[in-house]
Amino acid sequence: MKITIKIALLIAMLTIKLTTAFGQTNTDKIVFLTDVYTTFINKVKTDNKNSDSIYKEHIQTTIFEKHFQKSEYAFIVKDFFATPIKNTSELAKSIDRINLNQEVIKSKIIGALKKSRQNIDNDSLTIYIIPVSPENKSIIKSMTGIMGLTAGSKQIILTIEPDILGWENMLEYAVAHEFNHAYWTNVNFGKSEKWTLLDYLVFEGRGDYFAHLLYPNVVAPWTIALSDNQNKDLWNKIKPKLQSEDIGYQMEIMFGSEKYPVWGGYSLGYDIVLKALTNNKKLKSNTWSNLSSDKILELSKYE
Repeated sequence: MKITIKIALLIAMLTIKLTTAFGQTNTDKIVFLTDVYTTFINKVKTDNKNSDSIYKEHIQTTIFEKHFQKSEYAFIVKDFFATPIKNTSELAKSIDRINLNQEVIKSKIIGALKKSRQNIDNDSLTIYIIPVSPENKSIIKSMTGIMGLTAGSKQIILTIEPDILGWENMLEYAVAHEFNHAYWTNVNFGKSEKWTLLDYLVFEGRGDYFAHLLYPNVVAPWTIALSDNQNKDLWNKIKPKLQSEDIGYQMEIMFGSEKYPVWGGYSLGYDIVLKALTNNKKLKSNTWSNLSSDKILELSKYE
């Protein structure tokens, strides 16, 4: 009996070591929310006049209350699901494409999580898969078929459109990007009450730098949206306002507006982090991921 117990303990210990070595935990989950969207579609078929209220009840409220109420970025997630979907026939096609590619999606996500954990030791995560709203298909096409959102330290949301060429490689990149965000959130969320423009720039820059380390051949369009001169121009415009906590202004810089270039903040943020870490290549991922935005800016020698 004692020998049997010892063998069982040895097997358990070996399993734990192998799990750590290969960068995967047994508690990661991949949750496809396509069934929720299918329910919404079926409800709309019987009551088309109230599609917006049906969307709010069966998509926004149901998904938020079941999965994200306690997430660190809950208010962002609720807003993310706020816009009703009008074109349910195209939505159904997107759902079908996700369902047809479920095994590929799972494989790519698991592989990206393994690879990420070889660089940063992070807790288990739940990855939620949703279809693209047809109204946003042009946006997700410009992002090579994948849109990611970190809901908090434990949760990542991935919008996937398998109809767009290159989505498989971008899926791996997106998982790595959001993995870095989730890790940072796990370690640093709540340490400061402030969230500045500089924090936002560096936050996204870190995510893209980490993803590029793991997948150097994937081209993320938002990281090269600006030329060197355009990065400098944007930097000179926003430098006096780096400590701004105005979220509306921050979104303008990050995503673009009539005054600022599309994806400008992402391009600039990536360039800041790239310069900082190119000058300090000995820093490990779990070290530079936790450096303050002020420290990253200092190391970048951005002027």
